[in-house]
Amino acid sequence: MKRYFVILLLFLCSEALPQTNSRLRFRGYIDTYHAVRVSKPNDFLASRSRFRGELEKLYGSSYFFVSVNAVHNSILPDQTSIQLREAFIEYTGKNWSIKAGRQIIIWGKADGLRITDVISPMDLTEFLARDYDDIRMPVNGIVLSRFGNNWDLDLVCVPYIETYVLPGPGNPWAMNNQSAEGVVLDPEERPEFSLSNMEYGGKLSFYLSGVDFEVSALNTWNKAPVYSYYYDSTSRLHIRPEYHRMEFLGFGFSKSVYTLIIRGESAFYFNKKFSSDLESDHLDPIERNSINYLVGIDWYPGNEWTITGQFSDEYILDYSNKIANSKHSYISTLGITKKLFRSTLSLSTFCYVGLNEGDLFNRTSIDYALSDNIHITCGADWFEGNNGLFGQYKDNSEIWIKAKYNF
Repeated sequence: MKRYFVILLLFLCSEALPQTNSRLRFRGYIDTYHAVRVSKPNDFLASRSRFRGELEKLYGSSYFFVSVNAVHNSILPDQTSIQLREAFIEYTGKNWSIKAGRQIIIWGKADGLRITDVISPMDLTEFLARDYDDIRMPVNGIVLSRFGNNWDLDLVCVPYIETYVLPGPGNPWAMNNQSAEGVVLDPEERPEFSLSNMEYGGKLSFYLSGVDFEVSALNTWNKAPVYSYYYDSTSRLHIRPEYHRMEFLGFGFSKSVYTLIIRGESAFYFNKKFSSDLESDHLDPIERNSINYLVGIDWYPGNEWTITGQFSDEYILDYSNKIANSKHSYISTLGITKKLFRSTLSLSTFCYVGLNEGDLFNRTSIDYALSDNIHITCGADWFEGNNGLFGQYKDNSEIWIKAKYNF
């Protein structure tokens, strides 16, 4: 309750300012989402409703924003709550700005894949079977920006590290290694709140004729846990989630060529930890450098068609067979969107393919706008494969429906 009191206090202080040239706006939406497993026992994998309220106030060069979710989740009752999403204050000067508070920070050129976009963690409570905007989580941080005619510099500081939200035992989206019989998942230990543990870095972007590019550097932590293993006195296997320091240097670009946009992104990761292979005799995480890279193409052929494709790889240097990951982890994506009837009907499909194991995840949907405020969306999520990131959810293929009212 303390953080909600702080937000209310900030808002009341902003209301006490003179109201000349100020604007106060309240908006949001109500949505409800329900998904049923395709295979037996044909149970519900998701059933949740949400109220999102967003309040923003502009006063001269100052801007205040807060958003709150009120969620009721029938499948995961512990998710039923009132949740603060974002709450920040931003001030913009002549050629600089500062933004402080709870916010979503987005880096990079990738779509649905993470190369340098690692500041905001992910909520994988339902794996990837949600809109990506809901999967990306905010962090408490400060962004100081300096900008010129064709460049921007963003400096980022995140004092307290927030990590991925993973599905736990009892959740139909729990990972296989967490639900295996005789396996104990130990509580995770996040980095403590201290000056030495803060996350910091910067991104310099250039906007030239027909091409944009950026360079970035970040001293951060792995937001998804790596695991160490040990056996207790009863020979039960314990899995311990761990978080470790790592750094990266990144580069990205996008260039328009007629009806195409060509995108690229890469990052060299220093001192990254990887979980060890349980079949080896090594139970602790293994430290290696790695190179992540991605190339993508967006094609806009006209008539409201959009076609996108991406290929990415994580290459582990000085590879050892004791590492659970493959030396190369290849993932490709393909997305197709078509809008009809004056953009009131949108047909889309987006597919992830794990090229190492041949597994895939595809989300296909139909979105119809009954009015400017009301949307009805239905679709199917399909998982395929016997192994791999997506293959572990092969029994979770589902059909779903969503209704949304914007106000």
